Amino acid sequence: MKKFFPVFALFMLASVASFGQELTWKILADVSWERKYNKEYDEHINYPKFGNIVKPFDKKEVIIKGYLLPVEVEGDYIVISAFPYQSCFYCGGAGVESVMEVYLKKKKTVKAMQIRVKGKLELNATDVNHLVYLLKDAEIVEEIN
Repeated sequence: MKKFFPVFALFMLASVASFGQELTWKILADVSWERKYNKEYDEHINYPKFGNIVKPFDKKEVIIKGYLLPVEVEGDYIVISAFPYQSCFYCGGAGVESVMEVYLKKKKTVKAMQIRVKGKLELNATDVNHLVYLLKDAEIVEEIN
């Protein structure tokens, strides 16, 4: 029975991810880090190793709720976080797994502090010039004030 539950849980997560269901930041926290040499920067850099809980969501349509970070708020590129700006990874104790690059299908001015977005999740394990989570072909589902 012990071996059955994890396999069943992974199957259910993969099924949920394929329907564009709500993704949580807790699931996105299933990542560890390994130091590897990066030729471009001529130094060792931490690269993500995604766990078995988050892997089934790669290349799947998901919906996630996050706080808008003050980067580019007009246009087709935004960044969301699990935490409000005051608690984001570069301001406090959170990590880079708590933020996500979002590429919108259409340019939109976002005025809300918190939003729900829907799009195709990409797990980025190789490009150190981008965040580890990317949401492509995204659209804003809800603006929450």
